[in-house]
Amino acid sequence: MLNTDTLTNCVYAVRAEAGHSLSAVQGTNTVDVIKYLLKRAQQDLWVNTLWPTLKIRADVATAAGQYLYNFPAGFSFEQVREAWTAQTSSYDWLPVAYGISEDMIAPGGGNSQSGDNIQAWDVEGDAQFRIWPTPVSNKYTTRFIGQRQLAPFAVDADMSTLDATLIVLFTAAEMLARAKAEDASLKLQKAQQYLKNLLANSISAKRKISTLASSPPIRGTGPATPYIDYIPQQ
Repeated sequence: MLNTDTLTNCVYAVRAEAGHSLSAVQGTNTVDVIKYLLKRAQQDLWVNTLWPTLKIRADVATAAGQYLYNFPAGFSFEQVREAWTAQTSSYDWLPVAYGISEDMIAPGGGNSQSGDNIQAWDVEGDAQFRIWPTPVSNKYTTRFIGQRQLAPFAVDADMSTLDATLIVLFTAAEMLARAKAEDASLKLQKAQQYLKNLLANSISAKRKISTLASSPPIRGTGPATPYIDYIPQQ
């Protein structure tokens, strides 16, 4: 995202888009509210939209006899969109399905089967994941593909992670809707169109990319992803 900006400048822009006074003196009583709405708007857009520019990946080498692993640094369960596996010396990556059912877990908590070629994974607590079956060699690697977390966006000097204009438009639309302004729907339409254009430009001529599917995190299954596989029409 190249069009990022500071929280201070975003607050100023929201005031302008919402038709509020740009005087710092007159607007002091709404600054904290605008800052919160900007932060939440960015969080909502991060959760609900798939951003190719925030794509990250990390590898975890598996070990014989071990089925529990820590998520790689910089990753959490919520960030994972895809999982893949391959032999450490190979480039032939195969998708790993999400979900390990109870009939795949033996009494006592171990896996029901052992063998190479990981077939499934699941979350195990807050910071670990489980793979199935339990590896019998050290020859395989698990790769996670996901979306980078947002940077802090709470104090004046913090920079937005997503496009600043996008965050500003959605925030202004919410403020206008709260005030029951006549142009609230128009501002929301402008924000939605800007989002479509922004994402269409980010993947133009780049359709052969990994889709950060929402559920389950595995490529090639599930419904098409809006703004990545297609651009919704309104």
